[in-house]
This record gives sequence, C-alpha cells and structure tokens, in this order.
Amino acid sequence: MTAARRLRDIKDGGLAFVLFAVLAPNLFAAIGMFAAHAYAFAIGVSFPVGTYVLFAVLCAAASYIAVPAIQRLAFPEASPTLPLAASLGLTFSYNVTIGIPVYLAFAEWLTGTMPITG
Repeated sequence: MTAARRLRDIKDGGLAFVLFAVLAPNLFAAIGMFAAHAYAFAIGVSFPVGTYVLFAVLCAAASYIAVPAIQRLAFPEASPTLPLAASLGLTFSYNVTIGIPVYLAFAEWLTGTMPITG
C-alpha cells in the first residue's frame, strides 16, 4: 500500500533509476540460473526447469526484499519512499508480469543448450 501511494516518487529518481529497477532483476536472475546450472553440472544432477525459474525469481527478488530494510539500517537519514516505491512498485510488478515468463524461456534455453548428462 505504501509503495503504491509513493509510486509517483519514482520520477524523482530519473530514467536511469527506472531502468535499473527493471533491468537489474534480469541480470540477477540470469546469474542465479547460471550458478544453479553450474551446481547441477558439479553434482551431476539435472534439475527441472521450474527449479531454475524459482531460483531466478528468488535472485531477482532479492532487491525488493532486502533493499528497504538494509537502506533503513545503512542510511537512516535517507527517505525510504524512493527505494520502496521502485522495488515494490516497479521491480515486483515487472517480475510478476514479465520476468517470470522471461526466466522460464531463459531456463528452457539454458537447459536445452547445455544439457546435463550423467
């Protein structure tokens, strides 16, 4: 509710801020999926595609789960509205509507391109 009320504050962050809020989860998700696949290679077990997607969502979500709490501890003088609005208003919305299908497609590509045999 707080994030929805403060969504208009995102314009104060500028275009770069908005782009980061939407593009960073893709990077974190991809890194997470590559890490999961490297782990699968290391142990010789093929994970289902859904495992990759779940891990990708968790990696992409770390920004909106942790940032508001960490920001309050690290910078108590800073206004919490901008990171809260961006993380829950932009990043969360992106992950739910666009991110998960993108992560699913990427996981299918990753497991099809580099299958684990063993």
